Amino acid sequence: MEYLIKSAVAATDIAPSSGLSGDLAPVWDKSLEATLPGAFQLGEAAFASSGIAPAPSSPHRGEVGSRGAPGEGAVPAVIVVAEAEGDVDAREALLDLSMGPKRKTKSSEKLRRGRRPSEGLAFVARDGAGAVVGTVRLWDVRLGEGGGAALLLGPLAVDPSIKNAGIGSALMRHAIAEAERLGHRAVLLVGDAPYYERFGFSSLKTGRLAMPGPYERHRFLALELVPGALDGAAGTLKAAGRKQRPLPL
Repeated sequence: MEYLIKSAVAATDIAPSSGLSGDLAPVWDKSLEATLPGAFQLGEAAFASSGIAPAPSSPHRGEVGSRGAPGEGAVPAVIVVAEAEGDVDAREALLDLSMGPKRKTKSSEKLRRGRRPSEGLAFVARDGAGAVVGTVRLWDVRLGEGGGAALLLGPLAVDPSIKNAGIGSALMRHAIAEAERLGHRAVLLVGDAPYYERFGFSSLKTGRLAMPGPYERHRFLALELVPGALDGAAGTLKAAGRKQRPLPL
């Protein structure tokens, strides 16, 4: 689904996550709840009630734009598209900038190391000049030894200089919509519940699941794309994604 986020959404997004464990550490703006009732429910009806207007369908593209707050400069239009091979260096530089040097020590990294993202589920946000200003990827995992399939979302990062432009929210909605369109059943992440609850995530179905390294249990969240997909799920998450191609000699 392609969508345009109107200027009212510019009140919330992602902040650097240094000092917090997990991949995702956003800033929560309570005022947005009153400004946009229903804005963070999934589904087209919620898009309409929140000021997020659906645009012509496209599986790999979305748009974000904002006039900015009074007295501030305009936030340039940003598109959400599938990540390309040429985006790797820019994406890694953005992750280093927004998440700090310890990002590769997180427990989620154990499930990503040596793997490629799930097919069709790596996205970047580009500004009007084509620069990468946001990134999110989803990874194939197993729910314990011999368990069912699911996705792990992260890292999610946005250029700190435009962190309140709605780009993180656009990346999240686009990623979730694409995961559902591709037939995936559930998405897990490690992040701040007060932010990710708006997208439908909670800890209700992660009590018997675990990450493969140190993490804060209350930040281990899940979203069922198919109702009941996580019923009875238990055990430590296992990497299940496609392995990275070997570098050419």
